[in-house]
Amino acid sequence: MVDLTQKTALITGGAQGIGRSIVKRFHRAGSNVIVVDTSHDKLSDLASEVSKKISICVADISSEASLNTELAPILQRHAPVDILVNNAATVTRRAKITDLGLDEWQRTLEVNLTGAFLVSRMIIPSMCANGGGVILNIASQLGHVAIEGAAAYCTTKGGMLQFTRALALDHAEDNIRVVALSPGAVQTPRLADIFGSPDAAEEILGKSHPVGRLGQAEELAEAALFLVSDNASFITGTDLVADGGYIAR
Repeated sequence: MVDLTQKTALITGGAQGIGRSIVKRFHRAGSNVIVVDTSHDKLSDLASEVSKKISICVADISSEASLNTELAPILQRHAPVDILVNNAATVTRRAKITDLGLDEWQRTLEVNLTGAFLVSRMIIPSMCANGGGVILNIASQLGHVAIEGAAAYCTTKGGMLQFTRALALDHAEDNIRVVALSPGAVQTPRLADIFGSPDAAEEILGKSHPVGRLGQAEELAEAALFLVSDNASFITGTDLVADGGYIAR
């Protein structure tokens, strides 16, 4: 049983989907949790469901000014952060790059990669001062393989894998482990919105995974818990693919 008591975790994009399940699982494991998202309503709903003890922060992780204004004061009250989960991400509409606006491309890079860079840069000094920590980057099966019409998302998730490897090398001597988790298609509200309903998402995407179904956010949360725990103390600079066999084909 993983015990995160006396640990503080910062989770970006934690108000819904996989991030929300990670927040709930870490909280059950005893962690103090700071959740960053852009939706105040969804964060408030999460706080009511989980516990008033979690700290919520409405901020745009792609904006250094927003992080300095909104997140920095919370970190001063809850430092040091022992675990950082860079989960926040956005997707574009399905389109070839010739039909994709520059603003759509840039926004995907800003949230999915620059956001992880900015938050990591903010947290790493306190981890170093505290003797170490763990950074978990949520990548994707689409960081390993590509699909049509998703160049921006695939590019950022591939970049997240390289970001993980580079950070792991940079900060191994600081006792900071850096790992990635690459989910396959997971049954989330975002996926249901894209396909019209959870059942439609399951019908269309489930069969593309050798296990014959979509993943569940709770399954990914369990994988995340393992990766940040002492049970994974010899794992760094690499990626756990939890995709129901998708990239094995």
